[in-house]
Amino acid sequence: MDTTRRRQLIRQRAVAKSALTRMQTFIETGDRKLNDIQITFVELPNIYNKFETAQSESEFSDDIDYSIDRQQFVDQYFEVKEMFNEYLHPVMNSPSGESKK
Repeated sequence: MDTTRRRQLIRQRAVAKSALTRMQTFIETGDRKLNDIQITFVELPNIYNKFETAQSESEFSDDIDYSIDRQQFVDQYFEVKEMFNEYLHPVMNSPSGESKK
């Protein structure tokens, strides 16, 4: 892979990572309107797809091991997705403390 293309892919991955971190900060700050959370949540898969596209090309076209980058991003992605789901789909507890089904 040529140096220019490698830099482009690294930049694309960095942009996706930054966007995911901004989403994480958004959801962690609390006190958001449900509508804001829903609108922001819709963009989460787009961030994943942008990272995945750049990451996959890097892995297929380069001899460098990018597996740590992938694992860190995926871990953060699912952590953020879980936080959004907790806001969007709260578990209802009965008075006895057991979850309703």
